[in-house]
Amino acid sequence: MIAMAQPTGTSLLEIIGEDASRKDLAVRRETKFVLPNADVGKFRRLLEGNGRRLVHNEPVSTVRSIYFDDPWFSDCQANMAGITPRNKVRLRWYDSPTPGTTVFLEIKWRDNRATGKHRMELRARKSLSAVNYLDIYRELLKALPERYQPALLRRCDPVVLVQYQREHFASADGRLRATLDYDLTFYNQIGKSRISTAFPNRMPEMFLVEVKCPEGDQREVQDMLHPMAPRQSPCSKYVHACCQLGFASPQNYH
Repeated sequence: MIAMAQPTGTSLLEIIGEDASRKDLAVRRETKFVLPNADVGKFRRLLEGNGRRLVHNEPVSTVRSIYFDDPWFSDCQANMAGITPRNKVRLRWYDSPTPGTTVFLEIKWRDNRATGKHRMELRARKSLSAVNYLDIYRELLKALPERYQPALLRRCDPVVLVQYQREHFASADGRLRATLDYDLTFYNQIGKSRISTAFPNRMPEMFLVEVKCPEGDQREVQDMLHPMAPRQSPCSKYVHACCQLGFASPQNYH
């Protein structure tokens, strides 16, 4: 368990942006489709035909997120039990094996079918790959606005690093956002002093389509995936990571 922060000297991290004003992040409905061993190219062509491709830095982004939880894996257990409202806290960065000087702290929430997240962009004075977890945690607490600190205080342990490839798409009018996620890899962070990418645990068969839209636009979700009609499936990458690494029983997650 990481000790609580105490203010010390010059801050390592500062918030340089916050997405709280973005409606697509504030409140939305998130529909997930799990399609093991699906053809990525087929779904890419489908979404390009029914919508348009979005490129953020690279056509295919590599997403990496460190999930924080308490020693009892309460966020994992709440997700497996379907408890709402619930939250997850993660530190995210893109397109580099370890974080550089730009990272994003995300507090994701779910209340029944409605989801959203508070996303803060942070700039570090040096690469976080060279900083130990104790200092990262302390500096995150110092940088966060007071209203968000309780979410991190309740989640004092870095549990897992989740890594995957992601492609972005949008409907023609921009109301819907869709992503293709694949090549999932998990790294155990429990007991590590620094961010660790040792001993990767891969889940190559996992293929996930996520469609995010304003509440009430479910018909448009079907249109975006037409003519395919995959079945909706609950899916949390964090929960899958916990199951793969032995922190939770996969028998309790379907």
